[in-house]
Amino acid sequence: MKDRVLEIREILSVYAVSSEEEFRQKAEAWNIPVQGKGKYKEEILDKYFRKKRKSGYESIVIAVSNQKGGEGKTTVSICLAEALAKSGKKVLLIDWDAQANITQLYVGQVEKSVFHSLGYRGDSTIPISEIVLNLAPGLDLIPSSIHLANFTTPYERDDFELLKDALLPVRSSYEYVIIDCPPSLGLILENALIAADLVLVPIQTRAFSVQGLKDLHGTIEKIRKKANPDLGLLGAVLNQYEDSRALSGLADAIRKYFPVFDSVVYRREAIPQSQAKRKLLSEYDPKAMQMFSALAEEVVRRANGQES
Repeated sequence: MKDRVLEIREILSVYAVSSEEEFRQKAEAWNIPVQGKGKYKEEILDKYFRKKRKSGYESIVIAVSNQKGGEGKTTVSICLAEALAKSGKKVLLIDWDAQANITQLYVGQVEKSVFHSLGYRGDSTIPISEIVLNLAPGLDLIPSSIHLANFTTPYERDDFELLKDALLPVRSSYEYVIIDCPPSLGLILENALIAADLVLVPIQTRAFSVQGLKDLHGTIEKIRKKANPDLGLLGAVLNQYEDSRALSGLADAIRKYFPVFDSVVYRREAIPQSQAKRKLLSEYDPKAMQMFSALAEEVVRRANGQES
């Protein structure tokens, strides 16, 4: 759309210009009109700047979400990202929770986190590429911190797209971006859903709640109508499953709101044990990792429209 208006961060990701300072100098020298608060029309920018050549990657952003606590979102996020990376994909894992469980688990305290890349309430921003940490071959992490707890109340209308905007410069560097969402509704979750292409919902079969799924589905529908019409439902994953339990009708109840994955994550002691030792699951128990390898394969098929 040629009438699109771009912010500085979007301009840096789209056009062949090395820095914000370089862009501002050229924009001032060439008298490029400003569309209020540092925004510029794409059709005018096209006349002055060359667009970057796209890389071979076209990332798929997956929000791992369930506003109910204790569903295993963080474990599924970590192990799915790890399995995708082990299969040869380039993966970015985002710790999008103020509790910062992934960050604490594998990195510890960090000085700068994803919050410092948002520009919330006019704060200066750190490019997200400068806070990326490597966890394993093909697997990077955007860390979180308690600072994200401040990100709760919209200050401006654009606050709902701050994560999406922050990710723009790095999206072309990864094939999959996995967002570990907090167990709550509100501004943080809505940012994740607006930034995402697809939603994956872990459901612990011991503590299944239809009401929780209904609430999450309602939030997704609201985001679709108002901000992200292309947001898709990747599916629900039965987590910490125990085949000895009678779970008849569970999948049918879930299908009222979400597709259900064929892959199942069984309860395995190796999973919490690996986290207690701060090791990735593939290093601690490759056999237990096979569950997530199967899940990753199904995620890739579904994300690429090969099955529904």
